[in-house]
Amino acid sequence: MNLIGAALLVLSAVYIFKKKSHGKRINAYFCNAVRLYALTNEEDARIAIVTAAKVAAKKQRGSMVKYLQSMASDIKNMSENDSKLKPHTDKFVESSIELAEEISSKEWTISDITKQKEELGSINSEYLVALDKADSTIFAKKHPQLFK
Repeated sequence: MNLIGAALLVLSAVYIFKKKSHGKRINAYFCNAVRLYALTNEEDARIAIVTAAKVAAKKQRGSMVKYLQSMASDIKNMSENDSKLKPHTDKFVESSIELAEEISSKEWTISDITKQKEELGSINSEYLVALDKADSTIFAKKHPQLFK
């Protein structure tokens, strides 16, 4: 009986560890997609952002929204005195507000998540495969100059 209890305890600990690890990797994927989107305005990255957020847990989505808001604020502050950057950064700031609203708009169902993943897969199957594996390195592999 003690052996079974110990085995269940170990299995539970492994499950919790893997779940937390996966969540951290999804966060990294999301953050790298945001970075790519901020620098390139690549629509594939925007869809990857939304998809990563939809597959995340509610609490995790909250931190993702805060990250988006923080990134937008930082970029806006950095570009205040640079008229060449301002149009691009203003567009990202506006888009990040829209993304934050979309991410926060509701509790996503399995059906919503499936549709979102299908959309990502149809425009960029590599990003979808990376999301399914929680592999945040896909963005640096495709755009190494932006992730130095």
